[in-house]
Amino acid sequence: MARKLYYKIIDDGINKIRDAEWEEILRLQHWYNSEFIWTAGRLAFKMFAVFPNIGQHSNDADAIRQRIIQRRIELEQQGLSDNETINRLESEGLIIAQKGGYFDQCLASGFTRVAGNEFNAYLVCDFLLKASLIAKEARIVIYDEGEFIKPKSIKVHRGGIKLSLRDETKTARFTNMILHRRIFSVVDATKYDQFPRFQTTIMDFNEMTFDERLSILKDWNWLGFENNFDINGDDIQGFDLNKKVTRFELENPLVQP
Repeated sequence: MARKLYYKIIDDGINKIRDAEWEEILRLQHWYNSEFIWTAGRLAFKMFAVFPNIGQHSNDADAIRQRIIQRRIELEQQGLSDNETINRLESEGLIIAQKGGYFDQCLASGFTRVAGNEFNAYLVCDFLLKASLIAKEARIVIYDEGEFIKPKSIKVHRGGIKLSLRDETKTARFTNMILHRRIFSVVDATKYDQFPRFQTTIMDFNEMTFDERLSILKDWNWLGFENNFDINGDDIQGFDLNKKVTRFELENPLVQP
């Protein structure tokens, strides 16, 4: 599978997000998805995972999906917010909505496939950093399967970054990251101008030999986990997202930096 970045707002009784804030985040997400080239996946921050309630009305899946689309347009034209629209569709029995998005015990969650495109990884974190300034009472946890986020996992709150220190052996490494303001890798966006598009389908796959199929699947399983940086986990020149961070800190540090 392609390398992904995951992002979550945990439903812990502390995090909060208002409908107006969420609407602004959705507008920002739409702008990022429309403005930039995404070669594997797009931003997909959701408060609800939505599924057609096919069995409730009919066994015609296409018909119920079309009805959902039409009804959603009607509700949006009436001025309902995204959350209000989903609640109405669920109350009318058209959909089944799972609170929290893709993951359980969340207020919102999502993931983006970036494969080896580190500029796409930059864009994901740039968006989430801005989202944290909109929803000021929400802490967004981000996990990177690759190397763009150097400590792999961070928590973003009001434009600042916290590192959770749960392993004493990482104290010196995390302290050094904070001291030098180097949580995100520096990315040269021009390296990805002609980056190949990730596809989930292969033409004539059934006609391929077993060895040909195995070769393709093996490549996909490792897609995006290689080190694409020039030196020490950074490009020689490029965008430095660290400069947009308001503050860096250790959460419940074992040793103060």
